[in-house]
Amino acid sequence: MRDISIIGGGLIGLCAALVMQHPGRRVTLVEAADLERQQSGGLNARSIALSASSVQIFRALGLWSQIAAQAAPIRRIHVSARGRWGVTRLEAKDYDLDALGYVIENNALSRILLTAVETSDNIQLEDQAEFESVAQTRKVEIGYRKNKRIKKIETAIALVADGARSPTRSALDIEHHSVDYGQAVVISNVAVSQPKTDTAYERFTAQGPLAMLPLGGRLYACVWTLNLQPAATICALDDAEFSAQLQDCFGYRLGLIEDVGQRFSLPLQRTRAESLQQRRCLLIGNAANALHPVAGQSFNLGLRDIACLYELLAARELTKLDNESIAEIAREYEILRLREQRQVIRYGDGLVTLFSNELPLFNQARAAGLGLLDLLPALKTQAVFTGMGMTFGGNRLLRGHL
Repeated sequence: MRDISIIGGGLIGLCAALVMQHPGRRVTLVEAADLERQQSGGLNARSIALSASSVQIFRALGLWSQIAAQAAPIRRIHVSARGRWGVTRLEAKDYDLDALGYVIENNALSRILLTAVETSDNIQLEDQAEFESVAQTRKVEIGYRKNKRIKKIETAIALVADGARSPTRSALDIEHHSVDYGQAVVISNVAVSQPKTDTAYERFTAQGPLAMLPLGGRLYACVWTLNLQPAATICALDDAEFSAQLQDCFGYRLGLIEDVGQRFSLPLQRTRAESLQQRRCLLIGNAANALHPVAGQSFNLGLRDIACLYELLAARELTKLDNESIAEIAREYEILRLREQRQVIRYGDGLVTLFSNELPLFNQARAAGLGLLDLLPALKTQAVFTGMGMTFGGNRLLRGHL
Protein backbone atom coordinates (compact mmCIF):
# COMPACT_ATOMS: atom_id res chain seq x y z
CA MET A 1 0.00 0.00 0.00
CA ARG A 2 1.44 3.34 -1.10
CA ASP A 3 0.58 6.73 0.39
CA ILE A 4 0.60 8.74 -2.84
CA SER A 5 0.87 7.49 -6.42
CA ILE A 6 1.37 9.81 -9.38
CA ILE A 7 0.18 8.76 -12.82
CA GLY A 8 2.35 10.51 -15.42
CA GLY A 9 6.09 11.05 -15.19
CA GLY A 10 6.56 14.18 -17.25
CA LEU A 11 7.98 17.33 -15.70
CA ILE A 12 4.89 17.87 -13.53
CA GLY A 13 4.79 14.24 -12.39
CA LEU A 14 8.48 14.26 -11.48
CA CYS A 15 8.04 17.50 -9.53
CA ALA A 16 4.98 16.12 -7.75
CA ALA A 17 6.90 13.03 -6.62
CA LEU A 18 9.75 15.15 -5.25
CA VAL A 19 7.41 17.54 -3.43
CA MET A 20 5.18 14.85 -1.93
CA GLN A 21 7.95 12.63 -0.60
CA HIS A 22 9.21 12.82 2.96
CA PRO A 23 10.51 10.22 5.43
CA GLY A 24 7.77 7.77 6.30
CA ARG A 25 5.64 8.55 3.24
CA ARG A 26 5.70 6.06 0.36
CA VAL A 27 5.36 7.61 -3.11
CA THR A 28 5.13 5.81 -6.46
CA LEU A 29 5.51 7.39 -9.90
CA VAL A 30 3.99 5.55 -12.89
CA GLU A 31 5.04 6.63 -16.41
CA ALA A 32 4.47 5.00 -19.80
CA ALA A 33 7.70 6.23 -21.44
CA ASP A 34 11.30 5.22 -20.84
CA LEU A 35 12.50 8.18 -18.78
CA GLU A 36 16.16 7.39 -19.39
CA ARG A 37 15.87 8.23 -23.09
CA GLN A 38 16.67 11.91 -23.53
CA GLN A 39 16.94 13.94 -26.71
CA SER A 40 20.00 15.99 -27.56
CA GLY A 41 20.19 19.70 -26.76
CA GLY A 42 21.40 22.67 -28.79
CA LEU A 43 19.45 23.98 -31.76
CA ASN A 44 16.91 21.14 -31.69
CA ALA A 45 16.05 21.24 -27.97
CA ARG A 46 12.62 22.23 -26.66
CA SER A 47 12.62 24.75 -23.81
CA ILE A 48 10.40 25.90 -20.97
CA ALA A 49 10.05 29.23 -19.14
CA LEU A 50 10.10 29.15 -15.34
CA SER A 51 8.25 31.84 -13.38
CA ALA A 52 9.44 33.25 -10.07
CA SER A 53 6.93 31.08 -8.19
CA SER A 54 8.41 27.98 -9.84
CA VAL A 55 11.93 29.09 -8.87
CA GLN A 56 10.79 29.25 -5.24
CA ILE A 57 9.45 25.71 -5.42
CA PHE A 58 12.76 24.44 -6.82
CA ARG A 59 14.59 26.31 -4.07
CA ALA A 60 12.45 24.48 -1.51
CA LEU A 61 13.40 21.17 -3.13
CA GLY A 62 17.10 22.06 -2.96
CA LEU A 63 17.41 21.80 -6.75
CA TRP A 64 17.62 25.43 -7.78
CA SER A 65 21.42 25.70 -7.89
CA GLN A 66 21.56 22.79 -10.35
CA ILE A 67 18.76 24.23 -12.47
CA ALA A 68 20.13 27.79 -12.42
CA ALA A 69 23.49 26.52 -13.75
CA GLN A 70 21.71 25.40 -16.93
CA ALA A 71 19.06 28.13 -17.20
CA ALA A 72 19.17 31.55 -18.83
CA PRO A 73 17.72 34.42 -16.77
CA ILE A 74 15.17 36.87 -18.14
CA ARG A 75 15.91 40.25 -16.60
CA ARG A 76 14.16 42.35 -19.23
CA ILE A 77 11.03 41.76 -21.33
CA HIS A 78 10.32 43.90 -24.38
CA VAL A 79 6.65 43.75 -25.46
CA SER A 80 5.53 45.24 -28.78
CA ALA A 81 2.91 44.93 -31.51
CA ARG A 82 4.10 44.53 -35.09
CA GLY A 83 3.55 47.70 -37.08
CA ARG A 84 2.20 49.64 -34.08
CA TRP A 85 3.73 52.32 -31.87
CA GLY A 86 2.95 50.95 -28.39
CA VAL A 87 5.81 49.33 -26.46
CA THR A 88 6.11 48.06 -22.87
CA ARG A 89 9.41 47.31 -21.15
CA LEU A 90 9.58 45.23 -17.99
CA GLU A 91 12.78 45.24 -15.89
CA ALA A 92 13.54 42.89 -12.99
CA LYS A 93 15.57 45.58 -11.21
CA ASP A 94 12.46 47.78 -10.96
CA TYR A 95 10.98 45.19 -8.58
CA ASP A 96 14.18 44.37 -6.65
CA LEU A 97 14.32 41.01 -8.41
CA ASP A 98 17.32 39.24 -9.85
CA ALA A 99 15.20 37.95 -12.74
CA LEU A 100 11.59 37.94 -13.93
CA GLY A 101 11.96 34.30 -14.93
CA TYR A 102 14.32 31.75 -16.45
CA VAL A 103 14.45 29.59 -19.59
CA ILE A 104 15.82 26.05 -19.56
CA GLU A 105 15.86 23.19 -22.03
CA ASN A 106 13.18 20.62 -21.18
CA ASN A 107 15.68 17.78 -21.29
CA ALA A 108 18.10 19.53 -18.94
CA LEU A 109 15.33 20.11 -16.39
CA SER A 110 14.03 16.56 -16.83
CA ARG A 111 17.47 15.05 -16.20
CA ILE A 112 17.89 17.01 -12.96
CA LEU A 113 14.43 15.99 -11.72
CA LEU A 114 14.84 12.35 -12.79
CA THR A 115 18.18 12.06 -11.01
CA ALA A 116 16.60 13.40 -7.82
CA VAL A 117 13.73 10.92 -8.12
CA GLU A 118 16.04 7.96 -8.78
CA THR A 119 18.26 8.78 -5.79
CA SER A 120 15.35 9.23 -3.37
CA ASP A 121 14.73 6.51 -0.80
CA ASN A 122 11.05 7.48 -0.62
CA ILE A 123 10.05 7.28 -4.30
CA GLN A 124 9.38 4.10 -6.27
CA LEU A 125 9.74 4.77 -10.02
CA GLU A 126 7.79 2.60 -12.45
CA ASP A 127 8.57 3.78 -15.98
CA GLN A 128 7.74 1.94 -19.21
CA ALA A 129 4.48 1.25 -17.37
CA GLU A 130 1.40 2.03 -19.47
CA PHE A 131 -1.76 3.00 -17.58
CA GLU A 132 -4.56 0.44 -17.86
CA SER A 133 -7.21 1.07 -15.20
CA VAL A 134 -8.20 2.86 -12.01
CA ALA A 135 -10.72 1.79 -9.36
CA GLN A 136 -11.67 3.30 -6.01
CA THR A 137 -13.03 1.83 -2.79
CA ARG A 138 -11.36 2.71 0.51
CA LYS A 139 -8.20 3.07 -1.55
CA VAL A 140 -7.21 3.60 -5.17
CA GLU A 141 -6.17 0.61 -7.25
CA ILE A 142 -4.09 1.51 -10.32
CA GLY A 143 -3.49 -1.04 -13.06
CA TYR A 144 -0.64 -0.70 -15.54
CA ARG A 145 1.08 -2.82 -18.18
CA LYS A 146 4.82 -3.40 -17.83
CA ASN A 147 6.96 -6.01 -19.57
CA LYS A 148 3.78 -7.39 -21.20
CA ARG A 149 2.25 -8.08 -17.78
CA ILE A 150 -0.59 -6.31 -16.00
CA LYS A 151 0.47 -5.09 -12.55
CA LYS A 152 -1.47 -3.26 -9.86
CA ILE A 153 -0.64 -0.95 -6.99
CA GLU A 154 -2.83 0.26 -4.14
CA THR A 155 -2.56 3.81 -2.86
CA ALA A 156 -4.32 6.17 -0.46
CA ILE A 157 -4.33 9.07 -2.95
CA ALA A 158 -3.64 9.24 -6.70
CA LEU A 159 -2.42 12.38 -8.47
CA VAL A 160 -3.30 12.43 -12.16
CA ALA A 161 -0.54 14.12 -14.18
CA ASP A 162 -0.71 12.38 -17.55
CA GLY A 163 -1.32 15.39 -19.77
CA ALA A 164 -4.07 17.24 -21.63
CA ARG A 165 -5.37 14.02 -23.23
CA SER A 166 -5.24 12.19 -19.90
CA PRO A 167 -6.38 8.55 -20.22
CA THR A 168 -6.74 8.42 -16.42
CA ARG A 169 -9.11 11.40 -16.44
CA SER A 170 -11.21 9.57 -19.04
CA ALA A 171 -11.16 6.35 -16.99
CA LEU A 172 -12.45 8.35 -14.01
CA ASP A 173 -15.32 9.68 -16.20
CA ILE A 174 -14.30 13.28 -15.54
CA GLU A 175 -15.54 15.37 -18.45
CA HIS A 176 -13.34 18.00 -20.05
CA HIS A 177 -13.96 20.97 -22.30
CA SER A 178 -11.72 22.07 -25.15
CA VAL A 179 -11.43 25.39 -26.96
CA ASP A 180 -9.82 25.12 -30.39
CA TYR A 181 -8.09 28.40 -31.22
CA GLY A 182 -7.71 27.47 -34.90
CA GLN A 183 -4.00 28.11 -34.52
CA ALA A 184 -0.74 26.25 -34.14
CA VAL A 185 2.50 27.15 -32.41
CA VAL A 186 5.74 26.80 -34.36
CA ILE A 187 8.76 26.16 -32.13
CA SER A 188 12.38 26.43 -33.16
CA ASN A 189 15.69 27.47 -31.65
CA VAL A 190 17.62 30.12 -33.56
CA ALA A 191 21.07 31.67 -33.41
CA VAL A 192 21.25 35.47 -33.82
CA SER A 193 24.08 37.87 -34.62
CA GLN A 194 23.36 40.46 -31.91
CA PRO A 195 21.99 38.74 -28.79
CA LYS A 196 20.74 41.02 -26.00
CA THR A 197 21.88 39.64 -22.67
CA ASP A 198 19.05 38.36 -20.46
CA THR A 199 16.35 39.97 -22.65
CA ALA A 200 13.15 38.29 -23.86
CA TYR A 201 10.84 39.62 -26.55
CA GLU A 202 7.09 39.22 -26.93
CA ARG A 203 5.89 40.56 -30.27
CA PHE A 204 2.19 40.50 -31.07
CA THR A 205 1.34 40.01 -34.74
CA ALA A 206 -1.86 39.83 -36.77
CA GLN A 207 -2.11 36.06 -36.21
CA GLY A 208 -0.77 35.76 -32.67
CA PRO A 209 2.24 36.30 -30.40
CA LEU A 210 5.86 35.67 -31.39
CA ALA A 211 8.14 35.14 -28.40
CA MET A 212 11.94 35.09 -28.50
CA LEU A 213 13.34 33.71 -25.24
CA PRO A 214 17.06 33.78 -24.36
CA LEU A 215 18.81 30.43 -24.01
CA GLY A 216 22.29 31.85 -23.40
CA GLY A 217 24.94 33.01 -25.84
CA ARG A 218 23.56 33.47 -29.35
CA LEU A 219 20.67 31.03 -28.92
CA TYR A 220 17.02 32.03 -28.58
CA ALA A 221 13.89 29.89 -28.36
CA CYS A 222 11.34 31.04 -30.92
CA VAL A 223 7.68 30.37 -30.05
CA TRP A 224 5.57 31.61 -32.95
CA THR A 225 1.75 31.43 -32.96
CA LEU A 226 0.15 31.30 -36.41
CA ASN A 227 -3.09 30.26 -38.04
CA LEU A 228 -3.14 26.59 -39.04
CA GLN A 229 -2.34 26.84 -42.75
CA PRO A 230 0.43 29.45 -42.39
CA ALA A 231 1.95 27.34 -39.59
CA ALA A 232 2.04 24.28 -41.85
CA THR A 233 3.57 26.36 -44.64
CA ILE A 234 6.21 27.87 -42.34
CA CYS A 235 7.21 24.45 -41.02
CA ALA A 236 7.67 23.13 -44.55
CA LEU A 237 10.17 25.88 -45.51
CA ASP A 238 13.87 25.19 -45.70
CA ASP A 239 16.21 26.88 -43.21
CA ALA A 240 16.93 29.93 -45.37
CA GLU A 241 13.26 30.57 -46.18
CA PHE A 242 12.20 30.07 -42.56
CA SER A 243 14.89 32.50 -41.39
CA ALA A 244 13.70 35.10 -43.90
CA GLN A 245 10.05 34.78 -42.82
CA LEU A 246 10.95 34.97 -39.14
CA GLN A 247 13.24 37.95 -39.74
CA ASP A 248 10.46 39.79 -41.55
CA CYS A 249 7.97 39.14 -38.72
CA PHE A 250 10.27 39.79 -35.78
CA GLY A 251 12.55 42.50 -37.17
CA TYR A 252 16.20 43.20 -36.38
CA ARG A 253 16.27 43.83 -32.63
CA LEU A 254 18.56 40.79 -32.32
CA GLY A 255 20.42 41.43 -35.53
CA LEU A 256 20.38 38.73 -38.20
CA ILE A 257 18.98 35.25 -37.72
CA GLU A 258 22.04 33.24 -38.70
CA ASP A 259 21.04 29.65 -37.98
CA VAL A 260 17.85 27.74 -37.17
CA GLY A 261 17.08 24.36 -35.64
CA GLN A 262 14.39 21.82 -36.35
CA ARG A 263 10.84 23.17 -36.47
CA PHE A 264 8.00 21.69 -34.40
CA SER A 265 4.34 22.57 -34.89
CA LEU A 266 1.58 21.86 -32.36
CA PRO A 267 -2.13 22.73 -32.75
CA LEU A 268 -3.36 25.05 -30.01
CA GLN A 269 -6.23 24.09 -27.76
CA ARG A 270 -7.17 25.03 -24.24
CA THR A 271 -8.42 22.04 -22.24
CA ARG A 272 -10.16 22.35 -18.90
CA ALA A 273 -11.36 19.45 -16.75
CA GLU A 274 -14.92 19.76 -15.48
CA SER A 275 -13.74 18.71 -12.02
CA LEU A 276 -10.30 18.60 -10.42
CA GLN A 277 -11.11 15.63 -8.21
CA GLN A 278 -13.03 12.44 -7.86
CA ARG A 279 -12.88 10.99 -4.34
CA ARG A 280 -9.22 9.96 -3.83
CA CYS A 281 -8.00 11.04 -7.28
CA LEU A 282 -6.82 14.63 -7.89
CA LEU A 283 -5.93 16.23 -11.23
CA ILE A 284 -2.80 18.37 -11.58
CA GLY A 285 -0.96 20.06 -14.45
CA ASN A 286 -2.27 19.72 -18.00
CA ALA A 287 -4.67 16.96 -16.95
CA ALA A 288 -6.50 19.75 -15.10
CA ASN A 289 -5.79 22.69 -17.43
CA ALA A 290 -3.80 23.00 -20.65
CA LEU A 291 -3.43 26.64 -21.69
CA HIS A 292 -2.58 28.77 -24.71
CA PRO A 293 1.18 29.52 -24.59
CA VAL A 294 0.70 33.30 -24.90
CA ALA A 295 1.30 33.85 -21.17
CA GLY A 296 3.69 30.90 -20.65
CA GLN A 297 1.67 29.63 -17.70
CA SER A 298 0.78 25.92 -18.16
CA PHE A 299 3.82 24.35 -16.48
CA ASN A 300 4.05 27.07 -13.83
CA LEU A 301 0.34 26.76 -13.06
CA GLY A 302 0.79 23.01 -12.66
CA LEU A 303 3.60 23.53 -10.16
CA ARG A 304 1.28 25.73 -8.12
CA ASP A 305 -1.28 22.88 -8.15
CA ILE A 306 1.41 20.77 -6.48
CA ALA A 307 2.26 23.54 -4.00
CA CYS A 308 -1.39 23.79 -2.98
CA LEU A 309 -1.66 20.02 -2.44
CA TYR A 310 1.57 20.00 -0.46
CA GLU A 311 0.08 22.52 1.95
CA LEU A 312 -3.12 20.50 2.35
CA LEU A 313 -1.33 17.16 2.87
CA ALA A 314 1.85 18.18 4.71
CA ALA A 315 0.68 17.47 8.23
CA ARG A 316 -1.52 14.44 7.51
CA GLU A 317 -0.70 10.75 7.75
CA LEU A 318 -2.50 9.59 4.64
CA THR A 319 -3.02 5.93 5.44
CA LYS A 320 -5.04 6.93 8.54
CA LEU A 321 -7.44 9.21 6.66
CA ASP A 322 -10.90 7.84 5.88
CA ASN A 323 -12.87 8.47 2.69
CA GLU A 324 -14.71 11.42 4.20
CA SER A 325 -11.49 13.16 5.28
CA ILE A 326 -9.85 12.67 1.90
CA ALA A 327 -13.01 13.87 0.14
CA GLU A 328 -12.82 17.04 2.26
CA ILE A 329 -9.19 17.58 1.21
CA ALA A 330 -10.16 17.03 -2.43
CA ARG A 331 -12.99 19.57 -2.25
CA GLU A 332 -10.73 22.13 -0.57
CA TYR A 333 -8.07 21.59 -3.24
CA GLU A 334 -10.63 22.17 -5.99
CA ILE A 335 -11.96 25.37 -4.42
CA LEU A 336 -8.48 26.81 -3.89
CA ARG A 337 -7.18 25.95 -7.35
CA LEU A 338 -10.24 26.96 -9.38
CA ARG A 339 -9.89 30.55 -8.19
CA GLU A 340 -6.43 30.96 -9.70
CA GLN A 341 -6.99 28.73 -12.72
CA ARG A 342 -10.01 30.73 -13.86
CA GLN A 343 -8.14 34.00 -13.47
CA VAL A 344 -5.15 32.71 -15.46
CA ILE A 345 -7.47 31.39 -18.21
CA ARG A 346 -9.24 34.76 -18.46
CA TYR A 347 -5.87 36.53 -18.57
CA GLY A 348 -4.55 34.30 -21.36
CA ASP A 349 -7.73 34.35 -23.44
CA GLY A 350 -7.92 38.12 -23.08
CA LEU A 351 -4.42 38.45 -24.53
CA VAL A 352 -5.31 36.10 -27.39
CA THR A 353 -8.41 38.15 -28.24
CA LEU A 354 -6.69 41.53 -27.97
CA PHE A 355 -3.51 40.64 -29.84
CA SER A 356 -4.79 38.24 -32.52
CA ASN A 357 -7.37 40.51 -34.12
CA GLU A 358 -6.82 42.92 -37.00
CA LEU A 359 -10.00 44.98 -36.64
CA PRO A 360 -9.06 48.71 -36.56
CA LEU A 361 -10.55 49.14 -33.07
CA PHE A 362 -8.33 46.34 -31.73
CA ASN A 363 -5.28 47.74 -33.52
CA GLN A 364 -5.69 51.06 -31.76
CA ALA A 365 -6.60 49.45 -28.41
CA ARG A 366 -3.52 47.25 -28.23
CA ALA A 367 -1.19 50.05 -29.29
CA ALA A 368 -2.69 52.36 -26.67
CA GLY A 369 -2.69 49.56 -24.10
CA LEU A 370 1.01 48.80 -24.49
CA GLY A 371 1.89 52.48 -24.39
CA LEU A 372 -0.28 53.08 -21.32
CA LEU A 373 1.11 50.04 -19.53
CA ASP A 374 4.63 51.38 -19.97
CA LEU A 375 3.64 54.65 -18.31
CA LEU A 376 1.70 53.30 -15.32
CA PRO A 377 3.88 51.56 -12.69
CA ALA A 378 0.91 50.05 -10.79
CA LEU A 379 -0.41 48.31 -13.91
CA LYS A 380 3.06 47.10 -14.85
CA THR A 381 3.58 45.73 -11.35
CA GLN A 382 0.28 43.83 -11.53
CA ALA A 383 1.21 42.37 -14.93
CA VAL A 384 4.68 41.36 -13.71
CA PHE A 385 3.49 39.66 -10.53
CA THR A 386 0.63 37.91 -12.34
CA GLY A 387 3.15 36.50 -14.82
CA MET A 388 5.41 35.38 -11.97
CA GLY A 389 2.51 33.58 -10.25
CA MET A 390 2.93 35.60 -7.07
CA THR A 391 -0.50 37.28 -6.87
CA PHE A 392 -2.59 34.34 -5.68
CA GLY A 393 -1.49 34.02 -2.09
CA GLY A 394 1.47 32.12 -0.77
CA ASN A 395 2.29 28.94 1.06
CA ARG A 396 5.49 27.39 2.28
CA LEU A 397 6.67 26.20 -1.13
CA LEU A 398 6.07 29.60 -2.73
CA ARG A 399 8.21 31.08 0.04
CA GLY A 400 10.96 28.63 -0.85
CA HIS A 401 10.51 26.29 2.15
CA LEU A 402 9.27 22.73 2.62
